[in-house]
Amino acid sequence: MSLVPVILDVPADPAAMFIVRAVVGNISARIGFGAEDTDKLVLAVDEACTNVIRHAYANSADGRIAVTFSLGGDCFEIAIRDFGAGADPATFKGRDLDEIRPGGLGIHFIKSVFDKMEYDAPPGGGMLLRLVKHMPGEL
Repeated sequence: MSLVPVILDVPADPAAMFIVRAVVGNISARIGFGAEDTDKLVLAVDEACTNVIRHAYANSADGRIAVTFSLGGDCFEIAIRDFGAGADPATFKGRDLDEIRPGGLGIHFIKSVFDKMEYDAPPGGGMLLRLVKHMPGEL
């Protein structure tokens, strides 16, 4: 199975995240992920986009988020691109899991859902987050 890359461009606005969630859920289910995995993929991508809104755009809805979905071989890839304030990916980390307080668990959650998570600083600024999930039944 292959999926011609699908590119979704949305405002960096929490009110627009329902569109991202719907597309992630629809594509994930159609390419073979079960309901539980689909729900986790939806939540993880929503968390990643929320991080973009919060950190790249400082909660301003003026920015854009481009989400690209592709399927190659045994892997489903979701790439999340922002055009906001760049940052050093080495500084991105979740909080210590032994520290009890609200928040700071998004990166841990995203890593638990996807098989691969990597950041890149593309030309032109902003950040690119690549999330890769092996297809069901594949290693």
